[in-house]
Amino acid sequence: MASLSIVVFDDILSLMRKKLFLLPLASLVFFLSGCSFKKSPSALQINSTPTANVFIDGKQVGKTPYQASNLSAGEVLIKLIPDTTSEPLVSWDGKIKLNEGVLTLIERDFASTEAGSSGQILTLEKTKNKKTASLSIVSDPDGSLVKIDGEAKGFTPLLLGEIGEGDHQIAISKDGFLEKIIKARAVLGYQLVVNAKLAQVSEGSLSLTPTPSRQDSSSSTSSGRSNTEQEIAKPYVQIKDTPTGWLRVRMEPSTTATEAAKVNPGEKFPLLDEQSGWYKIRYGQNKEGWVSSQYATKYE
Repeated sequence: MASLSIVVFDDILSLMRKKLFLLPLASLVFFLSGCSFKKSPSALQINSTPTANVFIDGKQVGKTPYQASNLSAGEVLIKLIPDTTSEPLVSWDGKIKLNEGVLTLIERDFASTEAGSSGQILTLEKTKNKKTASLSIVSDPDGSLVKIDGEAKGFTPLLLGEIGEGDHQIAISKDGFLEKIIKARAVLGYQLVVNAKLAQVSEGSLSLTPTPSRQDSSSSTSSGRSNTEQEIAKPYVQIKDTPTGWLRVRMEPSTTATEAAKVNPGEKFPLLDEQSGWYKIRYGQNKEGWVSSQYATKYE
């Protein structure tokens, strides 16, 4: 994507919808009143589970998934308040630096406690060396192991002066926390900046057997045994423990896709297909959907 250096201003939202969220809009300009030159705007995309109200500098601007393509570069205060009437979830706020000509991505998975919440912020910062792409990773907690494309690179905070241009898979893990998998693109002349928050695994939550109150009728078999008890032919996936105590099944392999159902930790489902970061499962009779591979283990 580094070769695409000129982007029409009206095309930013379409690029965001295609999830080209870290494309540097290095030559992005637009003209007003007889070709007067203005600086490149900043763009912002925010996704969350569940849906959240979005505030920028104290002003409510919408709900997630939120997209904006004409923001001024600089520091802004972002606040996300979960939009839910069920169990109270912890909101999130933080100061974010929006860089000129770059789309910044914020993702957040809310939980009932800050320790159980997780998320990441990704952006690009222009560097002096236009011939290399670099990477900076910080995490909460510090000292988390970082693997790039399956190869261990060190512990956070981590700075890599050079990584290959193009798409990479970044895995961040630490004992007592759920591993986070991030897919991002490194671009020549830019430093990819990753700020990740891992969800802590609380005591007793490692048990993969859900409580009866979390059982759903769509998760039970005709014999009356739950999917945690029944043997399922391979290939299948088993749902991992999650910060919320359940995992969303979506109609398409995207965090912005419509929710089809919820499944519980420990449950097993036939694996139908897979895409980058997603597994397609059968969760009921004639019912199919996608779950995040971050919270599911594949057995073949």
